[in-house]
Amino acid sequence: MIGLLRRFVDGALRAGISGYDREDRRRLSLVNLAGYLSSASSITYAVNFALYDYRNLMPLIIGNLGSALVTATAPFWHRYNSIFSASVLSFTVAFSLFYFVSMLGTDSGTHLNYIGGAAIAFAIFGLKHLRWIVLIGGICIVLNIASEFMFSSGSLQQYIDPAFMKQLYVLSAASIIGIVTLIVWYAFMIAADAERRSNQLLLNIFPPRIADELRYNPDISIADRFDEATVMFADIVGFTEMTSNMEPDELVNLLNQIFTEFDALAIKHNAEKIKTIGDEYMAVCGAPDPVEDHALRIMNLACDMLIAIQKLSMSTGHDLQLRIGVATGPITAGVIGKTKFAYDVWATTVNIASRLQSTAQKSGVHLSQPTYIAIRHAYPCIRAPRLKLKGVGLQQTWYLEQPRQQPEEIL
Repeated sequence: MIGLLRRFVDGALRAGISGYDREDRRRLSLVNLAGYLSSASSITYAVNFALYDYRNLMPLIIGNLGSALVTATAPFWHRYNSIFSASVLSFTVAFSLFYFVSMLGTDSGTHLNYIGGAAIAFAIFGLKHLRWIVLIGGICIVLNIASEFMFSSGSLQQYIDPAFMKQLYVLSAASIIGIVTLIVWYAFMIAADAERRSNQLLLNIFPPRIADELRYNPDISIADRFDEATVMFADIVGFTEMTSNMEPDELVNLLNQIFTEFDALAIKHNAEKIKTIGDEYMAVCGAPDPVEDHALRIMNLACDMLIAIQKLSMSTGHDLQLRIGVATGPITAGVIGKTKFAYDVWATTVNIASRLQSTAQKSGVHLSQPTYIAIRHAYPCIRAPRLKLKGVGLQQTWYLEQPRQQPEEIL
C-alpha cells in the first residue's frame, strides 16, 4: 500500500514534465507540488466557509474553488513552455488573495500568504528566471501593502464573528507555513538527489580521492608521481574483423557486457580502470593509492579477465580472446581537461605495457622484467626472447605460463 502511494505521489509530481531537461524537470516538479498544495489550501477554505455560512459567503466559496481548479491543473500548463505554469500559478494566487482579503479584511491573516508567495517564487521559477522572481516578489509586496491600507475590514466581514475570524487567521498562518515548509523540504530533497547523482558520476569517472579533491576544488591541478605502479593493457583479438558485420546496438551491447565484467573485476582487485580505447581496456594499480603488491593485484586481475572472457565467449557465441600486456615501474598520474575531465597516467612504463600487449600471445599475458620479479613467487612464467620495443629499446620480457583458475586466492 505504501509502495502504491509512493508511486502515485511520484507520478503526480512528475506529471507533464517529460520532454524538458533534467534541471527543468526538477523545478517543474516543484511547480506541481506548489500547485497541489495551493489547491488543497483553497479547498480547505471553501469547505470551512461552506460549513460556516454558505449563503452569505458564496463569493468566497466560489473564489476558492476556482483558485483550486487553476492551481491543481499546474501540470497541464507545462505544455506551453517551462515557466508558463509557474506564471499562471503565481498570478492566480497573488490576485485571488487580493480578492479574498477585500472580502475578509486583514484580520483574517489572508494577506500573510503573500510572504510565502514571494519565497516560493524562487523555487518554482529558479534562478535562471530572476526577472520573473523579482516581478512576482514585487507584486506580492505591493498587494500585501495595499491590502493593509485598503481592507482593514472586508465587504463580507459582517457575516463572520470574531471567533471564526481568529480560526481563519490560524488556518492562514498554518497553511502558508506548511506549504513553504513542504516546498523547501522537497527542494532540498531534489538538491540532495542531484548532488548524489553528481557525486556518483564523479566516482564513476575518477578514483575516490581524486573525485573528492575535484568536488571541493574543481580548479585544482592534480598531478602525482609514483615511484612504482603496475599498468595493464588488454585488447580483444581480432575484434574489428569479428564485429564488422554487427549492427551498432549489438556491437555496443557486446562491448558493454565485456567491459562491465572487467570493471567489476577491477574493483574486486582494487585496481583503477583508466579508460577504454575501442576494444582496449587499460587499468593501473598503485595509483592514485599506493599499495605494495600492485603487480600481484594486476596479475590477479589479468587472470580473472582471461577466465571471464572465456565464459563470455561461450555465452555470447563469439570467439573472444585477449592479449594482455603488463609493465611495472614509475608513472605520472593526473587529471587533464577543464570541461571534460579525464584521469590518466603517463610514463615509459605505460608505453612498455602497451607494446607488450600488442606482442602478447592469444589468451596470454606478456610481462615486463620488473613485473616478473614482483610476481614470480606466485605465477610460473616463461622467459621470452629479448624484444626491441619501439621507443623503449631492447627489453627482457616474460610470458605467463598458465593463468591460475582461482587467482583471487593468492592475495
